[in-house]
Amino acid sequence: MNKLWLLGLFGLVGLLTACGQKNEAKEAGGNKPAATTAEPSKEALPEDIEERYKVTYVRAAQCFARNDLDGALKYLDLADQAKPKQASNANLRGAIFTRKRDWEHAEASFREALKLQPDLPMAEFNLGEVLFLNNKYAESKEKFQIFLNSQPNNDLGTYKMFLCDLLGGNTSKADSYVAKLQPNPSSPLYYFAKAAVAFYRNDKPAAMEFISSAYRIYPPEANSTFADSLVEKGYLSGEQNQAPTQDDNKVKASELKTLLPEVKKPETKKNDQSLGLPKT
Repeated sequence: MNKLWLLGLFGLVGLLTACGQKNEAKEAGGNKPAATTAEPSKEALPEDIEERYKVTYVRAAQCFARNDLDGALKYLDLADQAKPKQASNANLRGAIFTRKRDWEHAEASFREALKLQPDLPMAEFNLGEVLFLNNKYAESKEKFQIFLNSQPNNDLGTYKMFLCDLLGGNTSKADSYVAKLQPNPSSPLYYFAKAAVAFYRNDKPAAMEFISSAYRIYPPEANSTFADSLVEKGYLSGEQNQAPTQDDNKVKASELKTLLPEVKKPETKKNDQSLGLPKT
């Protein structure tokens, strides 16, 4: 599932952009909302400007989460009317256009968010993602690097930078990075980086073996975050980005250190959850 991060009303919160939903929208030729909402213009909204902004922004984010993208844009327009020039509005609008696969407006929205709030890591990541999806790997890597400057332990950002090197033709740097990787009980980064290299070299059996290993060890939601980029680049289908059939005998992440004794014990740290970032 392609990850886009949104700025909430009271902090940074993460919302998943499901690649399955995006693929459905692409195949249907546009947006396919999961549910309909009442017409925003006909709803009774608070008179107080600040409260009106909060209500309309939250409803826009809720519509986005339900994949009601047109409803999200309508509520976001009302949020803009109540409180214009907000980086959170621009960032959410960029996420909506990304899910619609309207790259031009998505990129413009994320750049607007950064113009309004230059120190907004989520908008840097989201802009990097749009550039990545459009094969602008050098510029994409720059945005992911800026994001990592503020989130240095984020494996997803590191993975994206590695993919920019690999797919952008800097294979020597990508190979050097992968050579230093070791499996980690808390993140499937190692397996998906190995899979990406194998896919890039047209060794699909090896790639699928790495992916299968990841899904035997880590939770599905952790894997899908990394697998999404491989889906977007055509290496995996949406159906392949699924967890294997439940197996009570499968390896657990907690057992990985026993199976791989050379793995160093990960540092104890908060995994950026206070900022609403996904577990990686």
